[in-house]
Amino acid sequence: MNAYSRIFRPRPLAAALLLAVSAGAVAQTYEPPPAPAAPAYDAGDPANANLALVDRSPAPPPPLPVYVQPPAPADGYIWVPGYWSLNRYGFFWVPGAWVLAPYTGALWTPGYWGFVNGVYLWNAGYWGPHVGFYGGINYGFGYTGLGYVGGYWKRDRFYYNQSVTNVNITRVTNVYNHTVVVNNVDNRRISYNGGPSGIRRQADPRELAARQERHSPQTDMQRNYVRDAGSNRSQFYDQNKGRPPQAFVDHQPNGRPPEGQRPGNGNGNGRDGSPGQQNRPPQAQQQMQQQMRDQQQRDRQGQQQTRDQQQRDQQQRDQQAQQQMRDQQQRDQQAQQQMRDQQQRDRQAQQQGRDQQQRDQQAQQQARQQQQRDQQAQQMRDQQQRDQQAQQMRQQQQRDQQAQQQARQQQQRDQQAQQARQQQQRDQQAQQQARQQQQRDQQAQAQQQMRQQQQREQQQAQQQARQQQQREQQRQQGGGDNRGRD
Repeated sequence: MNAYSRIFRPRPLAAALLLAVSAGAVAQTYEPPPAPAAPAYDAGDPANANLALVDRSPAPPPPLPVYVQPPAPADGYIWVPGYWSLNRYGFFWVPGAWVLAPYTGALWTPGYWGFVNGVYLWNAGYWGPHVGFYGGINYGFGYTGLGYVGGYWKRDRFYYNQSVTNVNITRVTNVYNHTVVVNNVDNRRISYNGGPSGIRRQADPRELAARQERHSPQTDMQRNYVRDAGSNRSQFYDQNKGRPPQAFVDHQPNGRPPEGQRPGNGNGNGRDGSPGQQNRPPQAQQQMQQQMRDQQQRDRQGQQQTRDQQQRDQQQRDQQAQQQMRDQQQRDQQAQQQMRDQQQRDRQAQQQGRDQQQRDQQAQQQARQQQQRDQQAQQMRDQQQRDQQAQQMRQQQQRDQQAQQQARQQQQRDQQAQQARQQQQRDQQAQQQARQQQQRDQQAQAQQQMRQQQQREQQQAQQQARQQQQREQQRQQGGGDNRGRD
């Protein structure tokens, strides 16, 4: 698919009209006619395969050549700057030319080469109501890299700016003079955007908006210029080294290029703008002049038909717009009614929301009160539980004290029982000693007769026994006193 078969897809007319109606007013603008399909460059002849246009290149296009602009041939012609195109043989120069606008209000956005992902891609030019982005390339003659300052449309007339456009006022009457100062213009004659040394510029919002408008491709005359230049070896860069012999197309006053100035004829007089000298017989000149007049008449008829068709199309669009406005008004009324209903529902919903909010607040208040009551009840239960625990602790302390008292009493009883057992043992010992003493006394009495000679000793022994007995009695008395104190 070559660059010239890539036609920008136009918007549907209904969508454009609907946007205009919704904005509140229908703007009176120029609409281009439906774009015809671009014919294939090499259609019908296999020998022309190498002449087919190529829309990508690993190498950048050459610099733009320096040339002069021929005068505008007549009213309604738009300057289309020259550019480097490409086919199988290499880059060739398509000459700049004055081209009759395909419809009233049409402006030309030049094509340009752009560097993308390591290759240079061709972006085809197009006709549209506004000049879009053309890579920031300074093509000259009003195309400074941003928009077009060579003229403008006013109603159905195009006005030419003499400060940047070559205009012969004997041919063109709609002229003005306005000096244009454009800052930051690149004058290096670079013919491509991006890449190592290309133009560093991106599309601004206006250019992006123009890209979305309805477009038309090249006219048949423009395609003829491309075809003729691509078949002329002298237009190729490898032949002319950047100085193409046919840098522009010089037109006759009627707007048609002369036979000697058709692109691809190899005539070198085109660089300085002077027409080539032609030696024709008078009859041939008369026939040519008659053909020119016929062509001019056909051009005027075509322009008139175009204006009539545009007027009919505009009337039809106006009627459609009015109908759409009525439909839109009805939809607006329905929308307003729906809006009022929605507002009523919103108010009801808001009231319900307020009521619900009030109920929620009451429920929250009740919940807080219930929570407070629950907290108080819980505190009371906790206090009761603490009181019960304290009561149980006191009771347990009392039981512990009673148990301790009982233990002390039991200990005292045990001590008393122990003392009684000890006293009983002492009594038993005393009784045992008394029995033993009695036995000794009996033995002593029994032996008294036998030991009369030892009476004194026995008396002493008895005396000692009595003393011993006294000490024992004293001890017994002392033990009795101790028992009384216990």
